[in-house]
Parts: sequence; C-alpha cells; structure tokens
Amino acid sequence: MACSDDLYMPSSSTAEGQPLRFEVTVIDQPQTRGAVLDVYDNYVTRDFKAGDSFGMFIIDDNNQFVSTIDGENAKNLKLTTPDGKAWNLNSDIKEVVHKLGYKYVAYYPYSSEFDKCSSIADIQDRLTAPADDQSAQAAIDWMYTEPTPPGVNAVTILKFKHRYAKIDIYHSFTQGHQGDWTSAYKYTKTKDANNVEHYRYILNAPTDKTLKVKGKYTIGNYLTGIKEFSYDCNDITIANGRHAIVYTYGMDERCAVDLGLPSGIRWSPINLGTETATYMEDNELAEVAANKLGKRLAWGELFEKDSYSYETYIDPPYQSGTPLLPADISGTEYDPVTQYWGGHWSLPNTDDIQEFIDNTYIVSTETISNSEIGKDIIRLTIRSKINDNEITMLTNGIVNNRSVVNNLHMHYLSANRSDNNNCSYLNYNNSLKSASYSRYVGYSVRPVLKELFTYPDADKKDIILRHIDKLAVDLGITKTVTENGQQVTYKLLWSPFNYGVESKVELHTYNQKPIDEDYYISNCTKNPGMRLAWGDIKEPDDFFNNKLNYPNSEIGKKYPVIIPDNANNKDARDLKPEDDIVQRNWPAGWYIPTANDFELLKANTIITKETIDGHNWFRLTGKNGYEGNSILIPATGYIDNAANTIKWGADTFLQSCTIGPSGTEHKQYAFNITSSGVGSLAPGAGRATGLMIRPVKYVRVK
Repeated sequence: MACSDDLYMPSSSTAEGQPLRFEVTVIDQPQTRGAVLDVYDNYVTRDFKAGDSFGMFIIDDNNQFVSTIDGENAKNLKLTTPDGKAWNLNSDIKEVVHKLGYKYVAYYPYSSEFDKCSSIADIQDRLTAPADDQSAQAAIDWMYTEPTPPGVNAVTILKFKHRYAKIDIYHSFTQGHQGDWTSAYKYTKTKDANNVEHYRYILNAPTDKTLKVKGKYTIGNYLTGIKEFSYDCNDITIANGRHAIVYTYGMDERCAVDLGLPSGIRWSPINLGTETATYMEDNELAEVAANKLGKRLAWGELFEKDSYSYETYIDPPYQSGTPLLPADISGTEYDPVTQYWGGHWSLPNTDDIQEFIDNTYIVSTETISNSEIGKDIIRLTIRSKINDNEITMLTNGIVNNRSVVNNLHMHYLSANRSDNNNCSYLNYNNSLKSASYSRYVGYSVRPVLKELFTYPDADKKDIILRHIDKLAVDLGITKTVTENGQQVTYKLLWSPFNYGVESKVELHTYNQKPIDEDYYISNCTKNPGMRLAWGDIKEPDDFFNNKLNYPNSEIGKKYPVIIPDNANNKDARDLKPEDDIVQRNWPAGWYIPTANDFELLKANTIITKETIDGHNWFRLTGKNGYEGNSILIPATGYIDNAANTIKWGADTFLQSCTIGPSGTEHKQYAFNITSSGVGSLAPGAGRATGLMIRPVKYVRVK
C-alpha cells in the first residue's frame, strides 16, 4: 500500500504486481424535487474525517477472498485516514500489490465483526440496522462498494454507496409545534445553536417506501394574538441508497441571493407572503419576484389588518412613555420573518440595509401594473458591486388606514425602531436610501438570511494545516547548518500568516455549505493571530497575571535563567519540541524561528509599510530574483505588565525560540519592526511578554 504521492517500483519479491493506492468517493442518490430537495443542492456530502476507517477484502480471479499475503491475514484489511483524504493500511501487511484478476470490495465503518466473512453476501448480511442513536455518522449508515477492478497508475477508486435510506428533516419553527411523523418513525433529534431542530431518520427500504411529514405550529403571543398554521410534505419516496432533505420552513434557505456582501448576509429574492407551500424552482421565484408584493405588516405585528392606524396598532399610545416592544425585534416573537419562515431568516436591521445600499447599484427600472393594489409600481433590477449577482425589488408604497400611498416608492421594513414613534426601512425614491417613518403603517417585508453555522476552530485549523505546505513563501533565503559533520543547506520558507489565526478569523456558512477555503485563507493573511508567552502552548486570559506567575510556572521552572552553552548562539533552538507550539501543532518541518532566522529575514528582504483597514502592516519582499514573493506582517506591539494593554502597537514584535545573549538570559530574542519600517533583532524581550509567532519551515536543498 503506497500511501504517499511517491509511487515506487515494488521489490523483487512482489515484482509480479505493483503497489496500490486507494481513493474513496461516496455516491449519494438524491430524491426527486418537490417537498424533498436534492442532496447535492443542499450541499450535504459525506466527508470522511480524520480517524475514519473502512474494511477491505481482496477478490482473486476465482471470485474468492484472498485470505493471506506472505503469511499475514489479508481479509478485512483496515484502512484509516489521518486527514479524511489519504488512506493508510493499518495491518501487518505493509502494502497491497495488485495482481492480474484481482478486485476489491470494501465497507464502512470498519468492524472486526467482519473478520469471518467468506463472501460478499456475508458482508451484506452484517450491514445491520442502524443504532438507535443516530447522531454520529459512523452509527448511522453502513456503506459498501461493489467489487471494484483496479484503476490506472496504481490508484484504485472505491465508490461507496449507502446501505439504507437516509432522511434529514429540518424543522425550524421556534414556537410550539407538533407532528405525527415524530412518533411514526425512529429518529434522532438534535438542536443547533440557533434552536433549529434536526430530525434524522435511517430506514431500511429495500423497496420504495413513502414518508409523509406533516404537523401544526403556532405563532404569536398575547400582544400579537396567537394563530395556528399547518405544514404538510407528502409523498416522500425513499429507497435504500438514497438521501432526502425535507424542510418544514415556509421558505427554503437555498433560495437566498448571495450578493458577496462583507457580512455574508444574503437577501431573499422574494417578499414575505409570496412563498409557496413547497420548494420553489428558479422559474417560480423569478415569476413571484417580478410582480408579487406579499404581506403588509406594521412594525412588530405578525398579521395583516383591514386598517393600519394608531387605534389598531399593537403598541398604542406610543407617542409617550416606554414602548412595549424592544428596539430591535430581529429574531424575536415580533419578527414576522422568523415566525413565518423559521430557520435563520429574519428582518434586516439598519446595518444590513446600509450594507446593501453601499454595495449595490440600480441597473434598470421598469414601471408595471400590479393587481394586488390596482396601481402601477416600479420593478428595480439591482446588481452587486462585488460579484455582479442581481436581485429584483419592487416599489410597494405603504398602507395608511385603508389606502396604499406612495406606490412608486419602496418601503421594506427593518428590525429597528428608530425612536419611540418610528421604525427604519429600506427606501427607494429615485435612489436607494435608509429612511424612517411611523411604525403603525403597513410595510412590505424583504427577509434576509443570516449566518447559520459558525465554523469551530478545530475545523478551521484543519483547513490551514492541509494547505500550509503549499502556502509556504520562498523569499530566496537559504541557511547552512552542520549535520553529522556535514554542511547541509536548507531553504528557509515563511508562513503567510502568524500562528493561531484560525481562532481569530470569523467563519460562517449557510446550512453547513462547504466554505470557500481560498477566501478563508486570504482572511487569515490579514489577521494578527495568537499572542503567546515564550514556551506557552495556550493563550492566557490575562497577560498581567501571566507575567506575575510566569517565573513559578511549569514553563518558567523548566528553563532556568542562565543557560551558558546557548546564551550567545543566535541559531540555538532553546525551546524543546514539546514547548514549541508550532512543532506541536503544525506539520513536520514547521518551527518557531531562531534569532538567526530573523537576521536572515532582515538581510534578504526589503521592508515597506502598508495600511490595511486602518492598521499598520509591513510587507517583506524578497531580493535577487524573488521580488515577486512577499509576506505581510501586522503591527501588534506587545503585552506585559499592563493588564492586557498593548504597548508600541504601531510596531511589530515576533517571538523567537532563542534565549537572549549574556546578561539577558532570562529574556528572549525577538524580531522588531518599528512603525517607520526598520527591522532589527531585539535581544531583551521578556519571556512572559505576549508576542505573536510567525512560523518557518526548513526544506533541504538537494
């Protein structure tokens, strides 16, 4: 089993074949359109995670399982992935060498219970029903492959398919609800950080079965009144190997328009109240967006009325005293979008509206007749300045008492009360602007979709580690050292960002859609990263107390004040590997730089100052043929004796792994770039001082 990218000729003892490398994919067969949505359209994929394992059997040219190879067991071979991508053989057999006539069959997840299998039928028989607890992927659904012939170039792709039918139901109504489906099928219920309920079903359906999802929910409270609504998703046909996604929302989140806005917020293509009972296709969305105005609601109210006035408003008299409703109703029981559409839809707030105005422009306007109000309105085509995506909006006027007025102007409700009397809204009157008007009148509503899922740091770190070797920057710096009496030269490569950026860069997705990893990494390059004391492997909550306790801490005692052998050696790697946070957590070859590494950096680059988002940054550009390569280093100052107060914030201070020279052995070398862009090696930075870390990687020059 050749697990690296280096494919090599087999040894003479296995010369009749060549070593194989296995890759895996998962076949998801989506359901039909309608109340059930395609798995691919919902970005539901089966990504293998670090530590996952599958079992594999080898089939010879007589259709029998190969039982031994070189005297070692060859049945139910365990392959494990360290990163979700490469698969390593985890058995006494060191490699699988392909021979003519061989085929391969595999199943997931691995279990020793399959050791005694003697045929493919035995494997299928052991793919038993799922566990009651279906919250963990490995407990949910067995997957297996058909017998697979080898591929070319010693790479064989195993295509896994599901043994059972899988149904994910996203039920997002935040108030009381009930459904007959919760008792009719075995399921696992989870609730995310936004209180969206996820019901997962794994059903054995060798032949087609039909699932119905229906129930009732209520919205409103004592101020708005309480009303009951029904939802019904019929005729969901399932069969083994298929995966269905069922939404009980009023509006599916896939439909949100991505305008590339900096906040990541997406806007609905249609108004509240124009949605249909089932998922809307693109042509339906376009038709509705072109001429449907939808519900008319006063600010904080959930239901339409015959007349919109002071007397009929939820919050009278609002000219004096404290209003009953909060100043921001986004996501509350007074937000009609949250109540009707559920999920993560809400009213836009004033910041969302201003962001929309700042990052879009009107492409065209067209006057059309609208049957809902019996008057002309204007249809606007609005384009993003960022990604050129377009959205349609309609002028709608407002309802005052019983009449629609200002029908050639646009009034889309916001979540914010501008004062006791008025609320904010998105306005068009020859141009887009934010405006304010009475809360009691009837507005149209254009929902927005806010972030659903915040990526955890562990997953963000995984992205960085998978890409970091390819991201290493060559500034043309070499370093020669003595190894075993020989002079050896290394390329000194630099990380494009400081250590620990993943914990500092916000990252959100919608419905856990796979993120744009390149975009995330570009954000990492413009983030300061993690601040640490020398030898610490965890960022302290308070650097002031950390400095006071540092001499008596475990790391402070481990490295005494006087280290004569290393105190004047700028290339000394004084931090032991277990105390070098980069060595601990990044791939092999990455380290905290030595003092000498920083001197080489200074000597081989040109430093220029830049301003990014109002902060000082320094670009270090290579010389002598490497002028096209550079790294950006933020000005971060340092923190020591003032409680979490940054000093010299216009300067850069980067930690080294080298203890200071004679007389300052209780300190460390650090690389300093002054606010004017002058770089130097500072010999006396306190070890307890909070500094940033810029990792380096050594690559041997052949």
